Amino acid sequence: MTEFASYYESAWIGSSTTEALFSPSLWNQYESSQLLLPRSTNIAEGWNHGFHTLLSSSKPSIWKFLDCLKAEQSLTDVKITKRLMCEAPDPRAPKWIRYDQRLQRLVNNYDDFSDPKDYLREIGCLTMF
Repeated sequence: MTEFASYYESAWIGSSTTEALFSPSLWNQYESSQLLLPRSTNIAEGWNHGFHTLLSSSKPSIWKFLDCLKAEQSLTDVKITKRLMCEAPDPRAPKWIRYDQRLQRLVNNYDDFSDPKDYLREIGCLTMF
């Protein structure tokens, strides 16, 4: 466990004498949580999965690939048109809306925690739903 903690500190946190290998500005989601912005690449992963499903093959022909690109472009055109007509995007699942609201409340109340461990414990409990 000590070896893992040492790795974690040197790679992600840093110390008073050394900078972290990965700067917190690369991975910290504090501000995104405050502003209810996406904190992951799930939207890109979802698109990739949907496009792969549309292809229905791991090695499609160039013609199948082009047909799927045209179909995807048509879907994108419809979404753009809906947005230009001020139509709301598809709603998110209520459980994710509630999760984001709970996380935002915790992040906004960070100063209320005297011990960072208590804050991290609350964040950890939040993710176990």
